[in-house]
Amino acid sequence: MTQKIEPVYFDSSIEPLDPASVHQVELSSGRMMPVAAFGTFHSDWAQDYMKEATAEAIRLGWRHLDTARAYENEEVVGEAIRRAIREGYIASSDELFITGKLWNGHMAPKDVAPALDGTLKALGIDQIDLYLNHWPWPNVHTPGCAGDHRNPDAVPYIHEAFLETWAEIVKLKQAGKIVDIGTSNHTAATMKLLLRDVQKDERPVCNQMEMHPLMQQTELRRTFKSEGVVCTGYMSLGSPNRPARDTFKEHRADMMDRTIQAIAGELEVPPPKVCLAWAAQRMNKSGGFVAMATRSDWIRDNLSCAVDDLLSPEQVLRISGDGTPEHPGIDANNRLIWGQVFLWPEADGDWRLLWDDSQVFESREGYAKFKASWERHHRVQMETTVC
Repeated sequence: MTQKIEPVYFDSSIEPLDPASVHQVELSSGRMMPVAAFGTFHSDWAQDYMKEATAEAIRLGWRHLDTARAYENEEVVGEAIRRAIREGYIASSDELFITGKLWNGHMAPKDVAPALDGTLKALGIDQIDLYLNHWPWPNVHTPGCAGDHRNPDAVPYIHEAFLETWAEIVKLKQAGKIVDIGTSNHTAATMKLLLRDVQKDERPVCNQMEMHPLMQQTELRRTFKSEGVVCTGYMSLGSPNRPARDTFKEHRADMMDRTIQAIAGELEVPPPKVCLAWAAQRMNKSGGFVAMATRSDWIRDNLSCAVDDLLSPEQVLRISGDGTPEHPGIDANNRLIWGQVFLWPEADGDWRLLWDDSQVFESREGYAKFKASWERHHRVQMETTVC
């Protein structure tokens, strides 16, 4: 009879890892950031266990917590931090590196400071280590919405508007409430515009984006790295328990890939360790990963991938490839987060427009002209097309 593996299991007898042994990457500000971040994205099934899992992660040696207002559990994470202090896992929250994110619905300039204040209060801290703008546009969706949800007021990236939001984030950094600032889900075009128009001390030091063995984003990451922007990857394990709205028949499972399975067999480790070890070791160990778990053994295993180099250079090459026929790698551009719930009307339902930079605008005026032209064309199309 096969033993059932429980998805939630906390075992205080499992020994922690030394936080000092976890690899760190230097940000352009000169600060060091642990490459392994414990994720707190709730994924419906895990929400009830987030406090216990986060406290257990701290006990086991995690010192980087990845949070966001959109996850609707900042208060829970704050409770976990306070519990970790009470239990003696850490002396104070100063021992943690905490990443937070400004949600889309708070990108109006007047809302930025109150949003950060709410995050700081919920987490029980006075200053956040890294504050990311979660998405490049202010499009929101109903919590728990289905994949066909659309907001009729959604808009594409408008640089003029984003700079207004960014200026408020910079002010909060200058006020000492944020140590470092960054972006999340920025594309090549949106990052190029941002870097063009900000001062040296206003530049993002990090961009968080989807990265896993079947969605490597190597060229984009290389571009950002050349500009001094460190990249950290979410969905590092393919997030097998992600919400139904983000699951499509086209998706492949990283941990079921033949190369990942083969390497796992060679090393006699589970496939998740191969995925995270690759994330930590690729591109000269210059980036990071976000991962979460609700079992003590898995939490520790995940962190261990940022301590020792599990993969040989040959194994990293088999996953990454080098652009030659001999070493194609396994990247399949298998994007798991399509972001379709954020689409604006002019995208015509094509989620790829979120990522391909074909509808990026410098100004509100430019977008207004495009929108008017699209509406005229769309009206003619609807009047003349035989369905």
